[in-house]
This record gives sequence, structure tokens and C-alpha cells, in this order.
Amino acid sequence: MAKPSTAGRNSAPPWPNIAITGTASFLGSALLKNLEESPRAGHLLALDVQPPPFRLNKAGWKKIDLTETGVDQKLNDLFRKHRVEILVHAALLNKPIRNLEQSHELQSVGTMHLLTAAAAAKVGKLILASTTDVYGAFPDNPNFLTEAHPPRAGQLSSFLRDKVEVEEQFLKFQKEHAEAAVTLLRPATILGPTVNNFKTHFLQNPVIPSVMGFDPLIQFVHEQDVLRAFLKVIHENHPGLFNIVARGVLPLSRAIRLAGSAPLPLPSFILYPSAELLWNLNIGAVPGSHLNFLKYLCVADGKKAWKELDFKPVYTSEEALLSFKGRELKAGEMARRLKELENAKAE
Repeated sequence: MAKPSTAGRNSAPPWPNIAITGTASFLGSALLKNLEESPRAGHLLALDVQPPPFRLNKAGWKKIDLTETGVDQKLNDLFRKHRVEILVHAALLNKPIRNLEQSHELQSVGTMHLLTAAAAAKVGKLILASTTDVYGAFPDNPNFLTEAHPPRAGQLSSFLRDKVEVEEQFLKFQKEHAEAAVTLLRPATILGPTVNNFKTHFLQNPVIPSVMGFDPLIQFVHEQDVLRAFLKVIHENHPGLFNIVARGVLPLSRAIRLAGSAPLPLPSFILYPSAELLWNLNIGAVPGSHLNFLKYLCVADGKKAWKELDFKPVYTSEEALLSFKGRELKAGEMARRLKELENAKAE
């Protein structure tokens, strides 16, 4: 008697070849690691000036400097050689730097080189890792910012202006290359046990300054929820722009206390010039204009992602913050929520 066929058992087709920029950063390395661990992973190409912070088993790392002359041709050659079908751009700066020219060269000009290469190599899907910070914090912001609201953060700083320009380049690429699936994801402030950036450093200070008379609502999103969102648009086609946020918001004062810190309310006329002075003296973490995020609302609406991506976050904003402080959800509660999401998806 013939043996039963094993065709179809574990025979799901492999995923396309994927290139990821910024693989030395938190998000780029987290995506790379997850894809490396999948038995269905196709060829993975890690692109950064530094190698990923872990040993590679399947992926190949190529040293790429997006500010380098001729990098567009170098990228084009790599994309063609490795038959890249999906490009994830996660190489944007995660904190302001004082060298404005370098910031612009890496973020805005570097993205232009990347997209030129992607167009020449006919990459079929492009995904951008942006941020809800591009909306900016302003006194006339609505309670919830939808994807239809214009990104105005360029009015606050050149660092954020470069990020807005990067989004504009991706949206222009989408219009000029209708055959490609172009997705822009805007996560809120990412928190979790492994995130490390200027915002997590801010939350670790024993005393955190705030603007006297203001207590804006803020939101976070857990690192694992962000990873799930990116994997979703990698494995499925969902062109468009999507806010990626957790459920719920927190007053800034409560977030500071949950982080184990003490708030230090200061008048605007003292806080803003002081922050700018410290920035100019190479001591402060951000320019004074970034203090708008401690004064005004910048809360994004996540309904579009929940409906069109079927992305529903496991963690609330408060739980993302507590996770960052070492108070992770218990395994049983995590499993229960994931099961609820799966059941809701099946209904």
C-alpha cells in the first residue's frame, strides 16, 4: 500500500525576499529576528552601517550608509541580485541630533536614494516605519488625530520636518508607482522591556519636568503590538497610511507617577528657554520646541488600523508603560487576550 502523501503538510509557500533598513535599531532588529526564526522566511537582507545586535542564521548583512554618494546604485544592485520583493524602511533617527545637515542627509536625502533604487529594481512592496509624532502637538489639535489630519510637526523642529518629508516621499512614490503596494505605519511612542530611546530615558529620570497648568493626555503602544502590526503588513498587502496605537490614554501626570518618577511643574517662560539652552550646550535631550508634547494633545486614532488591518492591540497604553517598568502582563492574561483576538477574527 502506498504511503499517505505528505503534500500540503507544512507546505505553505515561503515568504518573499525581504530587505530591511535600520537593522541595528530596535524595530529593524526586532523584525529581522522574528523573520529569521520563521521556517517560512525567504531570503532576508539586513541593511545598516552597523551589523544587527545578534548572530544571523539566515539573513545576510550588507553595510549600507544612506548618506554615501552612489548609494542608490549600490542598493539597486543589491535589490536586483537578491531579488528583493519587500522593502521595510526602519532607518530613521529615533532621537534628535544636533547636526541638522546629517539628520537631513540620513532621513530625507537617504530615503530619496532608497526609493530611487526601489523604483529601478521594481520592488513590489514598500513599508515605512514612521511615528505619530509627525502630527505635532498643538493647542488646536482635535481629541483624536486621524490619518486624514495633516502632519504639522515640521513646524516644531527640523528633526520632525525630515520625518514628514520622508512620508511625503513615500506617498509620492505610491502615486507614481501604482503597481507597488506602499504602506506607512505610524506607531505612537513605543514602550516595552527592550525599547531604548530618548523617550525611555526621559521616563527613567527620578524627576520629570512638566509645563505648569497643562496635563495633556498621552498614549503609548507596546513593542510586541508594533511588531505584530509590521508583520501583518509584511505578510499581507495593506497599502495606505495607518496609526498604530494602544487602547486608552493617560494624563501625563499619571504616566510620570506610574513610571516611578515625580513631576516638576515649571512655567513655560522658564521651561522652554531652559530646555533650549541645555540643548545648545549639548546637555539636553531635545530642543525646547519638543516640549510641546508635554503641553498639548497629540493623540492618534487607531480605528482605521483596527478595521482595515484587523490590528487590535493586546496591551493598553497603561500596560505598555508598566511593561517598560518591568511589570509585564502575566502569561495567562496574555494568552487569554490573544485567544480573544483570534476568536473575534474568526467571527
